[in-house]
Amino acid sequence: MVTGCSTDDSPDAPNPGTSATPTADGESTPAPSTEPVLMPDGPAGEQAVWVLSQLDPEVTVDADEVAERVAPEALAEMSAEELAGALTSVGATGPWTAVAVRGEGSAVAVTITDTTGTFLELQVATDDAGQILTLFFAPGADPSREPAASWEELDELLTGTGVTHALQVSTVDEAGLCTPVHQTGDTATALPLGSIVKIYVLGAVVTAVGDGSLTWDTDLTLTDDVKSLPSGTLQDQPSGSTVTVEQAATAMISISDNTATDLLISTVGREAVLAAMGDMGHHDPTVNAPLLTTRDLFWLGWGAPEIVPSWTDLSAEDRQAALDQVPLGVLDIDPASITGSRWDDGLDWFATAEDLCTAHATLQTMATTDAGEPVRDILSANPGVDLDSAEWPYVGFKGGSAPGDLAGSWYAETADGEKVVLSIQLATDDPLALPGAVDLVNLAQDAFALSTT
Repeated sequence: MVTGCSTDDSPDAPNPGTSATPTADGESTPAPSTEPVLMPDGPAGEQAVWVLSQLDPEVTVDADEVAERVAPEALAEMSAEELAGALTSVGATGPWTAVAVRGEGSAVAVTITDTTGTFLELQVATDDAGQILTLFFAPGADPSREPAASWEELDELLTGTGVTHALQVSTVDEAGLCTPVHQTGDTATALPLGSIVKIYVLGAVVTAVGDGSLTWDTDLTLTDDVKSLPSGTLQDQPSGSTVTVEQAATAMISISDNTATDLLISTVGREAVLAAMGDMGHHDPTVNAPLLTTRDLFWLGWGAPEIVPSWTDLSAEDRQAALDQVPLGVLDIDPASITGSRWDDGLDWFATAEDLCTAHATLQTMATTDAGEPVRDILSANPGVDLDSAEWPYVGFKGGSAPGDLAGSWYAETADGEKVVLSIQLATDDPLALPGAVDLVNLAQDAFALSTT
């Protein structure tokens, strides 16, 4: 079981479990734009009704009731108390209303909206006993929204955001070469990635498995020195706990677990990740050197910002000296302080749209090797968008965000075998001006639709 939102990735978002936020201007919030719908009969629909009933700030989520409704296999991954806390977090902007539903029987996907006008997709699957086996919150789209009817219209939507942006749609041939079919914005500029950098960490892990220094079943030990801030849940586990490399990699990609990421970076080494960037086609890995961990970004960006007023202006030696000041042990940072943009000071990870296309293509090539066997499942565990599986049977995804930047990058395959990579990057020095995760998903949905017309 996974709870979370798929594009509100950290170092991204200090509050795990939801991307729902109050409106920035504090004015009255919009009413839902679609009518409520009824849930289908069956165990998943019944459990979805219960989940919705808990997503209300007036409701106290009872961990005992959670334990009764959730399957033991799922509770082994996330305790009833943790899940109750996640539901409470999502419910803070409720009550939530169901406005669209797909599926029936043991699996449903429900589009829900809250009092702020935010849309999420609630995914519920049940086991043979009718208990919840999977519960997932992903960014959702307003089902009444009219999609962009042309590339020109999509470009206008991006321009209308008023922020720095880049969108590129490319096809990938059998040799792994990317050919852009549509580009708009600053696609040749290295823009911030947020947690999309984690695809390069995944590449470094595959390389380590390939050279025999790791296996996917290798146990990694959690310590306070690698514990980061959310998103993710691994930071809540006690030091001394172990996870396998594959478990850490899956969490790093599917729920953007920052602690899992830093654990993997500490295992393979920062230089190995930079080398993977080069191997995966990044035009200049040195723009990300020395490699930041998510802990580094949190500390230098918001924990002790006076240490690095401008990362961009520092020499390699001075950057390393700054990294040496990041404390060991559990980070003492107030998540509420993570507000101002720092990407414009160079504190983030950077790549161009072409870099991202080549990285996805390389990962898919890696996935054909014995060392890369789990890669396709890891990348597709959270597809980030709701596409017709008959038309798009495979979708891999990684998103990322930090104050002032938001990005998503997808590798998808059509039923006819065409391979498509879509990347969208948005950045501004005014975090309040940044479009939301749902806006990013809407743009991506439109781009995928246009790519097949």
